[in-house]
Amino acid sequence: MPISGIVVTCGTGDADAVASRIGTMDGIEVQGVVPGDRIVAVIESDSVDGEVALFSRLHEVDGVQTVRLAYHNFEDME
Repeated sequence: MPISGIVVTCGTGDADAVASRIGTMDGIEVQGVVPGDRIVAVIESDSVDGEVALFSRLHEVDGVQTVRLAYHNFEDME
């Protein structure tokens, strides 16, 4: 199962609202909101393709400016 750590950058003052929105999405666990309107989160899926799709969906959330990959682990994949 691939697991990735991500940083989501939001518009000014939008981070708390965006964190609430993305925290309800399956496969995303919000770890916290940090200064600079950024959110630290973990995403996981059953496949790399599923994880990429989830990563892409984040770009469509209102208030999200960028989504950056900070860490990716898929060593247990066949």
